[in-house]
Amino acid sequence: MFYASNKLADIKREIVSRIAGLYPQGEAENMANMLILHFFGLSRAMQQIYPEKRISESELLLIHKAVKRLLMAEPIQYVLGSTEFYGLKLEVAPDVLIPRPETEELVDIIVKDNKNDNIDILDVGTGSGCIALALKSTLVQSRVTAIDVSEKALALAHRNAENLHLAVDFRQCDILDTEGCRKVFEKKFHIVVSNPPYVLQKEKEQMADNVLKHEPHLALFVADDNPLLFYRKIMYLAEKSLLPEGKLYFEVNENYAEETASLFGGSRFATSEILTDFHGKKRFLIVRKCS
Repeated sequence: MFYASNKLADIKREIVSRIAGLYPQGEAENMANMLILHFFGLSRAMQQIYPEKRISESELLLIHKAVKRLLMAEPIQYVLGSTEFYGLKLEVAPDVLIPRPETEELVDIIVKDNKNDNIDILDVGTGSGCIALALKSTLVQSRVTAIDVSEKALALAHRNAENLHLAVDFRQCDILDTEGCRKVFEKKFHIVVSNPPYVLQKEKEQMADNVLKHEPHLALFVADDNPLLFYRKIMYLAEKSLLPEGKLYFEVNENYAEETASLFGGSRFATSEILTDFHGKKRFLIVRKCS
């Protein structure tokens, strides 16, 4: 990649110019700031103070490689190898979904709803470990178990836990394999939380390339003819493992929120409540088990 100069301000303008064709101007500028902070340790304020700072050839090569990946529609979180979630810095890679702000909302709902932190929590489909680790860091006396079908996701979640010095019991388990998950669900939990795959295959056309081409489809999509597959399975297992008065917390497909809630209309579950996210979309479901 050719740069007119190796001055920081010129390089930043060049980055924005190159990626602005793929991203809105404001987003492109924010990405440039993120790259410069990540590779050079310069905050936005420091970039303004030192616009004449010279960047070495080796440093320019790092920027070149990063911009090339951005131009391939790779999410910047994967390019940087990390993201922020509920005040935690987490490692992310294409083996796991990038945690969304809506999932931070889900964590916040759980934290505000549970003042007593001496509880047992199960996170189903943990991915990067974002939900489990955020809950453990906030509800410090809680005992958190987190499961996922992917070995690579669990390895990354383990690294995040080690980096944050948080104790979470990570286990490999396919929630669709009832017998394979039996040992996990023999334990009793006060809370079961999950952000399972809920995007239908037919909804792919509505999604951006940076998601479709780079994020793991295993964690995103469910068959069109069985959109509530994971919720049914979690409900079945929670009937035995969730303590009386315990709660299920889900992130859901806005188009199937009521249908998902209707699954829990039997005698074992007392109430269910649908909550909207900051976009006003039906995004969260809270279910309480009977006493």
